[in-house]
Amino acid sequence: MTYFCSQKNRRALVLQHPTLNGIDYLEVTDSGVECGKQLLLTLLKDARQVTLAPSQIVIRGGSAKAQVHAATVLSGTSDAPRVMTINLDQAGDFSTYTLTLVATATTSDPPDGFDPPLSTVQFSFKAGCPAAADCLPDICCPPELRSEPDINYLAKDFDSFVQVMRDRLAVLVPGWQETHASDVGVALVELLAYAADQLSYHQDAAGSEAYLGTARSRISVRRHAKLVDYRPGEGANARTWVYLGLTPTAPASVSIDAGTLFFPRVPGLEAAIRPGTKEERQLASLYPLAFATMEEATLFREQDTMSFYTWGDADCCLPRGATDATLAGSLTTLQAGTVLIFEEVVGPDTGDIQDADPRQRWAVRLTQVQTQDYQHRPLLDPLTALPVTRISWAPADALPFPLCISSTTDGAHGSKQLVDVSVARGNVVPADHGVWKDWEDLGAVPTPPAAPVTSASCCCRETSPIDTPRTRYFPKLSDAPLTFAYSFDDAAPASALLNPPRVSPPKPQLYVRDDRGELWTVLDGDLLSSRESDPVVLPEIERDAAVFLRFGDGEYGMAPVTGAAFQARYRVGNGAAGNVGRDTLAHILTPVVGIGVVRNPLPAAGGTDPETMEQIRQRAPFAFRTQLRAVTEEDYGTMALSDPAVRAARGTLRWTGSWHTAFVSIDAATEDVPDPQLVVSTKDRLDLLRMAGVDLEVEGAIIVGLRIEMNVCVDLEHFRTEVRDAILRTFTTGDLCDGTRGILNPENFTFGQTIYTSPLVAAAQAVHGVSSALITVFQRMDDPSLDGAAQGFLTMGRLEIARCDNDPNRLDHGILTLHMDGGK
Repeated sequence: MTYFCSQKNRRALVLQHPTLNGIDYLEVTDSGVECGKQLLLTLLKDARQVTLAPSQIVIRGGSAKAQVHAATVLSGTSDAPRVMTINLDQAGDFSTYTLTLVATATTSDPPDGFDPPLSTVQFSFKAGCPAAADCLPDICCPPELRSEPDINYLAKDFDSFVQVMRDRLAVLVPGWQETHASDVGVALVELLAYAADQLSYHQDAAGSEAYLGTARSRISVRRHAKLVDYRPGEGANARTWVYLGLTPTAPASVSIDAGTLFFPRVPGLEAAIRPGTKEERQLASLYPLAFATMEEATLFREQDTMSFYTWGDADCCLPRGATDATLAGSLTTLQAGTVLIFEEVVGPDTGDIQDADPRQRWAVRLTQVQTQDYQHRPLLDPLTALPVTRISWAPADALPFPLCISSTTDGAHGSKQLVDVSVARGNVVPADHGVWKDWEDLGAVPTPPAAPVTSASCCCRETSPIDTPRTRYFPKLSDAPLTFAYSFDDAAPASALLNPPRVSPPKPQLYVRDDRGELWTVLDGDLLSSRESDPVVLPEIERDAAVFLRFGDGEYGMAPVTGAAFQARYRVGNGAAGNVGRDTLAHILTPVVGIGVVRNPLPAAGGTDPETMEQIRQRAPFAFRTQLRAVTEEDYGTMALSDPAVRAARGTLRWTGSWHTAFVSIDAATEDVPDPQLVVSTKDRLDLLRMAGVDLEVEGAIIVGLRIEMNVCVDLEHFRTEVRDAILRTFTTGDLCDGTRGILNPENFTFGQTIYTSPLVAAAQAVHGVSSALITVFQRMDDPSLDGAAQGFLTMGRLEIARCDNDPNRLDHGILTLHMDGGK
């Protein structure tokens, strides 16, 4: 019988035998009288003393015309002691031939001294000929033929697996009828069914998690989204400004550390709670809503409550858009960078604390503080010799509303003069939502699973080795949700704290270290850009807010070493839950004495929840469809509008003689004429998007002023001047008192817009006291020949924007004239 074995050990055994010899290999040479008629048979040992007759060389194979026989056989020589030369009567064809050494022509036994398995060798006369493929025959051990059992392959759960195994046992062991749960056979069946049920679950889970639409894990959905460069939002924590009032007996200054905790109000507890007391334990249930100071702070008693100085005037207010004020007293502790909160503390009409409007509060960061004049003398009121302090803040912190400073109460409350209707409060510290957790033990990296057991088998082709399983180390933090926070710039405007710029995504508040004390870099994106030597870790958030830490695998990020222990320090508190209302925080946990008041005059803001799985499914497939080039005229205008400083934009492609130039006209959101820096920044942005061979220019929009004259008939029951003032308040370029835009607000006009007279007439007639209104003049300031009043509208060019600011300093931006008649 001829065997085919994947492991061949016979050759080594024969070489160790003192006398036994055998065939090592055979070569067909092209030397001699005719090509292919000579064989070189190499033995395992010396062939100089081996003498074989041609009849002892049996060669089988080939077609009937290509039967080959040995003509002469030469023993080995001193030059080639192991090589025997066999000359043939003819060359063979492309078939596979077998050469066998036999003792005689009438037997199949090998010659004396030759090993039976190594006395036969297969060869080809055409092995050196060019061929399109390797024609080595595939000799395999045939599989054992067996009848397949009748098994229900749709079984996927525990009960169906039990039934399948019972049906099979009924065929294999028909006499086994046991059903008792304590029987070994029954227990074994249920154990195997349980294991099969677990494997089935993992198979179903792998299939479900493989697709964005069916994944049930938020981690899987997040990874799918990353494949299309969509970064799911993990939310952000809320922020607020906290005012700390000092007691009368407190020192002149008090310092508090960064990370000091604030808590919502608990009835019966004082403002300052010392650590380690029973009062602290009462606050334990409020930890999910705790806030912490974002920086160290020094509190000054003189900054508790500061009065505005009105220079002897009454019924004063800070107007909307104000960026400077005067405070009473020489406040030497104020300096640039100090944050103040302006707050209305009594009702301006009643003088009662309960009537103070909580919406009249605003935070500013001072940019300049002046307590001395140009000769370094104390800054005084020259009339009263009272010291004063001048303060200024950035335009970004400009007042969004008028702030009443002093007033006169109404008649029902005695018409009294009120001062300090609003005050300025210092001792304001920034705080954000979240509590730090001490170093938490994440356990040690487990030993990887044992390598799969492999053994030799009758295999014809070399198979790829089974990969050794890697260590699965995917620790979970014990608490959630993990805090994600925007970076804090202590020099930014105060308004930026509650509305941080989205320049970069919020960062996870997490530190991870190993048992050697080395900190691992916490990423907020993915591991794909990490090298195999980078100690990095990535937090992944599940749909129940549970946090898992994903380490590298040795290719993308460093793989943790088996047995290494890790710890994590992280912060808990995230999302919209931190957007607490004003005056919610009332307690501080600190050993510092002298703090008597804790409150947040402004509501917390900025807290956003992580994107849900459904939101990611809806947004990820479309988010990457972002146009990153400008081709048409509309493209240039659309791309220019991506900057919030640009209110409107319009692109135009023009042939300039040698090439096309894209002219982009922009209308600034805050100025009449675009700032030169805005023009430069817009051009730099669009330059990255323009087509090759197209030049680019950015210019301001063409502003067209409108001349509007209106005849207004006033009802006899109303005063003419009051109605006129009411119409002018409606036709304002700003916002109305209810927050809606005024009729002439620049936001109402855009490029190429046709302006109709009917909305203007309707707005005027809607004013109380107006009997009728008629527009008599409706013209462009640059072309009075067009009579818009007669036709009812004025058209604008493609790059023109209509304006009617009614500003006597800028008549080119339009003017409104009212001709009043009737009334009182």
